[in-house]
Amino acid sequence: MLVDFKVKNYRSFKNEQEFSMETGKRLRKYQKSNTISVMGERMLKSALLFGANANGKTNLIKALLMLKSLVMVPTKNALQPLNTDTFGYNQEATRFEITFIKHSNKYTYFLTYDKEHVLQEKLLVNGVAIFERNEQHFDLMPSQLVPLKDNIRKNQLLLYFAQQNNEKNSKEAFEWFSEDLVYVDTDRIRNDRFKLLENEDFKKRFLNFLKAADFNIVDVEVREKKEEIPDLGYLFKQLNDNGDGDIDDARTVQNVSYEVYSTHKAEHGHFSVYFGNESTGTKVFMFLALYILNNTNKTLLIDEFDRSYHLELAKALLKLINHEKQTNQFVLTTHELSLMDTNLRQDQIWFAEKNRFGETELFSVFDFDDVGLKRSDFNYKKRYLEGRYGATQMVNTDLLLEVLDSNE
Repeated sequence: MLVDFKVKNYRSFKNEQEFSMETGKRLRKYQKSNTISVMGERMLKSALLFGANANGKTNLIKALLMLKSLVMVPTKNALQPLNTDTFGYNQEATRFEITFIKHSNKYTYFLTYDKEHVLQEKLLVNGVAIFERNEQHFDLMPSQLVPLKDNIRKNQLLLYFAQQNNEKNSKEAFEWFSEDLVYVDTDRIRNDRFKLLENEDFKKRFLNFLKAADFNIVDVEVREKKEEIPDLGYLFKQLNDNGDGDIDDARTVQNVSYEVYSTHKAEHGHFSVYFGNESTGTKVFMFLALYILNNTNKTLLIDEFDRSYHLELAKALLKLINHEKQTNQFVLTTHELSLMDTNLRQDQIWFAEKNRFGETELFSVFDFDDVGLKRSDFNYKKRYLEGRYGATQMVNTDLLLEVLDSNE
C-alpha cells in the first residue's frame, strides 16, 4: 500500500511536492467503503488527480514509474549514466521519498541522485534505519554487506545491491516496487496475469463481471505458448570466456508466454478476438477485473482513467474501486469532472496546477478550509468550475478565433 510520495526536480516538479494516500484527520465520510485499515492506519483506496491539460497530472505517474525503474533496473557499468528528467533539464539533483506498507512493515525509502552518482540513499523499516549512504560513504549498512561495500559503484543503488545480496528488508522493499506498484499500460499488459482464469470459479465470476458491464464477451481462453529462444546468458558468458575464439550459439532455453483470446457473441454464432486487438477500454477493463476480483493489495496507477469509457462505466468502475470488499489501491488521473461527485471524500480529490513559472503544484480539496465541505450534498464539480480550487483551464476563445481568422 502506498502511504506517501514526495518528488523534487523531476519534469514539472521543480520544488518538492507531496502526494499522500493517508486519510485526512477527523474526516469520517465514506470511511467504511473508501478507506482501508493497514497496520492500524487508515489509507485511501483511491485518489483522483484533476487539472488542466499540460499541468503535470501525468508527471506524478511518471515520477512513480521513474523511481520504480531506478530501483529495478541497475546500471551495467561505472560509465552508464543514471536516468534523469529534471525540471527544464537543469543539472541539479532529483529527490524522491516514498513510504509504503508491505507484509505489516512500513518502509520509507529516500533517494537523491544526478546523472553521474547517487548522492544520498536511505531505507527505514518501521522507523528503524536499515542502511544510510552519502555518496560513497556508507554511514550505516547491514552487517552482511559491510565486506562488500567497496563493490558498490557510485552510479549504483544500494537498495538493488542489498536485495541482490539477500538482505531481507531490501528484498521486501524491492518486491513492493517490482510486484505491488503496477502501471496499467495496455501496450504492456502481462498476459500471464490471466492464468487466474484457470480456476473455474474465478473465471465464472470474471465472465459475469464482463457481462454486467455489457462487453458482449462470453468466454476467455488463455493459451500457453512455448518456444525455444537463444540462451543469451550462456552466450554472453562464452563471449567473456572465449574472447575472439569459437562461440557456440546453438544453446537455447524454453520460453513460456501466454496468449489471450476472448469469444464475442454475434448474430449468427461467435467469433474470437486476440487480446491485443481488443479496444483500449476492453483491455483495461479486463485487466482491472483480474485485480478487483482477486483482491491483491496492489497499488495500480492509471493515467487518463476516463479516456476509454462512457461516463456511466467510469462511474461504475469507481464505485467498485471504492467498494468495501475491494482491497487494492488506485491512483487515477482524469479530465472527467463529473467523477468529483461520485461519492468521493475530500482527501481523495487532488489537483495539479502549474504556476506562472511552469512549476507544478499538488494539492487536495482537503487542503481548503471551507465549512461547506462538511455538507453531504457538496458539489465539488460546481466549485471547481467556479475556480474555487484553481487548476482550471484558462482558454481565451476570442484569441483562438482571432488566430483562425488571420489565416484568411
